[in-house]
Amino acid sequence: MTHVFSTRPRAPHGVRALGVLVALLCLLGAARAQTLGGALSVASTGALEPELQLRDLALEGVTLDLRAALPVGGAPSGGALARTRTSFGPLGTVALIGRADASAAGAFDFGVSATGALAQWGFDGALGVFNRNPGAFAPFGAFDLAARPFLAPTGGVGALLTVGLTRRVTRTTLLELKPTAYLAAAGAGGRLEGALQLRRLVANDTGAVILLAAAPPEGGTFGAAGFEYRLSRAGLPPLSAALLVGVGEAGVRPGLRAAVSGEARGLRYRAALSAEPYRTEAPPYRAAVGVNAALGGGTAGLELGAAPGNPFGVPPLLLRATYAFDL
Repeated sequence: MTHVFSTRPRAPHGVRALGVLVALLCLLGAARAQTLGGALSVASTGALEPELQLRDLALEGVTLDLRAALPVGGAPSGGALARTRTSFGPLGTVALIGRADASAAGAFDFGVSATGALAQWGFDGALGVFNRNPGAFAPFGAFDLAARPFLAPTGGVGALLTVGLTRRVTRTTLLELKPTAYLAAAGAGGRLEGALQLRRLVANDTGAVILLAAAPPEGGTFGAAGFEYRLSRAGLPPLSAALLVGVGEAGVRPGLRAAVSGEARGLRYRAALSAEPYRTEAPPYRAAVGVNAALGGGTAGLELGAAPGNPFGVPPLLLRATYAFDL
């Protein structure tokens, strides 16, 4: 008996897996997707990750976003984000978001969140389980100043519960509290964020007394407080800046936050900066700049993130280019 073997080279498993995933995305979304997009992320560590996105798929009251990525030399990954609104009796209308990301190497990040109101309280809550830090599946998420607490470099599986509460105290005063409890390989940890907003402190500007405290399971408990000023003037872009003082194991340290966003001559821009050396549950130094504009019937964007000297494996520099267009 003669056996015939094919000599045609076979595609690597990662490429084939991504091909199957991309085909599935196209089959699911081509007829109903509103936006098709792509992205390319380049890190200073040499990591290169192309990504395909299908956004705003309408599926029986649910809006779905899908993504597929194949890091060069890494494991392919895919993810889905579902958004819907529903009514829950006394809670009124609640916005729900479900998110699931996973890679062929066993990395995952699953979560749900909800936003609504009860009586005079506004609330937003989140529940998640993961074994990677922010940015593992959405590269620019690591530079988001509102990102969840980071896992220690030793890794492991983590779980998180966040409950944010907002209440209007007076016509011009707003109280915000956001406690977070989480589990990691080293044990239990927590973080508390708070703000007392003083609306129309000067003209339409807002002032806020802010608070941040955290107790990571690996140690490094700290607390910080400060004052934030948010500029809101006609003809000027929204601008905020905060000065803080933090106390931790390294002693007393000053902190700074700033953010700006706006549009000029068709170019939309945003920038954020955080220098908080006392922080131990997130990179202490982070900066992010992004611009996007209409180009060739779609929207092109460019983002640059920086997180120097952090212990969480976040790239010191990351450049991300995006392009999306309506179908």
